[in-house]
Amino acid sequence: TTTDRIKIYHSLEMSDQNKESQSPSASDVGNVLNNGDAAAAALAKEFLDKVRAIHERFDTDKDGYLNFGELSSLQLTTSGNTMDENTYVMVCRALACHPNQGIGFEALKLTYAAEGSDIEDDYKKVFGNKANTPNQKGKEQAIDDDDDDDDDDD
Repeated sequence: TTTDRIKIYHSLEMSDQNKESQSPSASDVGNVLNNGDAAAAALAKEFLDKVRAIHERFDTDKDGYLNFGELSSLQLTTSGNTMDENTYVMVCRALACHPNQGIGFEALKLTYAAEGSDIEDDYKKVFGNKANTPNQKGKEQAIDDDDDDDDDDD
C-alpha cells in the first residue's frame, strides 16, 4: 500500500535531517536492508528494484536521467496522459532537478514514495502482466527481449 511504501521510504531516510535535499544513499538503503525486519527489507528492495527498472526502461539515451521526451513517454505509458514542457519544467524544479539534465533515479524514487503514486500499478503497465520482480535478472531480460533497440547493427 502507499502507506507501507512511505513508511519504508522514511525508514531509508538519512539520519542527518539537515540534508533534506538529498535522498538516501546506497549505504542508507543497505543499513535498512541489514538492520530492518526481513519483510520490510524485502519490500524496500523490491520497491527500489522496480523504480530502477522503470527508470532504466525509459532512459533511452542511457545518461542516467529522464529528459522531457523520456519522462513524457513514462507519463503516457503509466497514466495515458501527455506532458507538456511547462509541466516537465515544474516537475524538475519541484524535484530539485535541472530541466536540461532531467529526472535522475533518486528523484523518480521520491516521486514513487509520495502519496498517491503506485509503483506496482506503473510497473505492470510498463512491463505487462508477465512482469516479475526486477531483481531476477534472467526474467527481466526476457521482458526486455521484446525491444529491438540492440546496438549490434551490422
